[in-house]
Amino acid sequence: MTATQGVVRMGELEVALSAQALERVVPWPERLAAHPSPVPWLLGLFELGGQPLPLVDGHRLLGLPAGEGERRIAVIRQGGGRFGLAIDGVVDLLGLTDDVIVRLQGAPGRLLGQVYLRPDSGRLVHLLDLDALAALPGFEVSADVPSTRQQVAHGKEGERLYLLFECDGRRLCLDAAVVQELVDRPQLTPSEFASDSCRHQVQLRGQALPVLELSELLGLTSCANGHHEQLLVLAAGDQGQYRVAFGFQRLLGMWRRDPAQCAPLLGFGLEQPGLLRGVFSAAGGEAAIVIDHLALGCQEAAVAYARIYRTDRDLLREERRQVRRQPCLTFLAELLFAVPLEQVAEVLPLPAHFLRLGQRDPRLLGLMEVRGQQITLVCLRTLAGAVAVEPGPGDQVIVVEGQRQRLGFVVQRVEAIEAFTELRADALARSWQLPGERGAVPAQRAQSWVGVGSPGNSRQATLIDLGALVQRLEGQARQALAERVAAAI
Repeated sequence: MTATQGVVRMGELEVALSAQALERVVPWPERLAAHPSPVPWLLGLFELGGQPLPLVDGHRLLGLPAGEGERRIAVIRQGGGRFGLAIDGVVDLLGLTDDVIVRLQGAPGRLLGQVYLRPDSGRLVHLLDLDALAALPGFEVSADVPSTRQQVAHGKEGERLYLLFECDGRRLCLDAAVVQELVDRPQLTPSEFASDSCRHQVQLRGQALPVLELSELLGLTSCANGHHEQLLVLAAGDQGQYRVAFGFQRLLGMWRRDPAQCAPLLGFGLEQPGLLRGVFSAAGGEAAIVIDHLALGCQEAAVAYARIYRTDRDLLREERRQVRRQPCLTFLAELLFAVPLEQVAEVLPLPAHFLRLGQRDPRLLGLMEVRGQQITLVCLRTLAGAVAVEPGPGDQVIVVEGQRQRLGFVVQRVEAIEAFTELRADALARSWQLPGERGAVPAQRAQSWVGVGSPGNSRQATLIDLGALVQRLEGQARQALAERVAAAI
């Protein structure tokens, strides 16, 4: 199932909010009313549409340094009411399926317990758990008006989320669900097929996309020297089979509006009346022109440039298959290791008290119970050849599924969720092996190095195949048992 997420910026973090809950993004209010709340992250009350809403400070809530510069407010619906969340700006819209979201194991009630890593760029987005936020002591919302008045005033059942942006000095908006990607501060180069409709191109993950002049295509006056501070990527073609980019100057926020409330344009004097659906008006008197994204994607120039640049989806999928980039978990166990993220079941803190088996083999630490299941703890540092190491209070456990049970590898700490810069097809076969296997350790370790991070900002780590290691340890245990049985007969 795909869920649309609105991504906002809070300090250095990118935080995703459910688009179903995100009502709109509004400017910072001129006045905040004090509120007698003991929690430090509640800034007060602000007025929106004649209703007072609590304002939550996103920086204090997440333990981030105080923000600098202009701030905005994300208006969020939660539990039958609304509240405001102070943010630094709107970044992106993402459509995320359940299988690309990684759940981080930790204490219950965590606000940022889920993350999404974009494999091709290493971009990390944290998902804010609104239910966990609502459970915090001191949290409150401003209750909605009665449902009969709300339906008359807002027509809520038919509302959709719209992206509001500025292009060539005018306010435009379009359905946020159709935006495939937003690119901030793109690196543009002159188009090899330049015209008034397309002056630049951009490289996105190895594919060149035409950057179309939105005002020119819409038949509106444009600025020939206008800078494209941001890009939005849309589908083009009658079946949405192409991708094209449109440049604009500034992302203003998001609106939740009922399409039926879009006031139509007369059409008189418009060069491209079929591309403009009408106008949305805001409560503060501001208005925005609504773009018909389907008609824009089928516009002659958009389709022509998409074909020239060959941006069809099949070619993009083929390019992604050729470059094997996948997420990984990096961790420290004397050395910096990297393991494919798909092999990791969960990451847990090493409990202060666990069942110690008291064996002579220092690699076997004991057992810990997780949700009624016993997990065998193995010291990866000792397994890698270090002298017997006593586990410390900050150690963590990487849990991996075996054929018969789960094993927990105790490491010094988990560093990050990153991406391999480029993983060879035979990389796992060349990965780190137990000391004493397959020749000299130093030579084998050198050929198991991989790059992690992003191109131009990568570092080396030792690739380890924890899935194969679990199977090997299980096999050794079965073999030892068989030898003892044979010896006893």
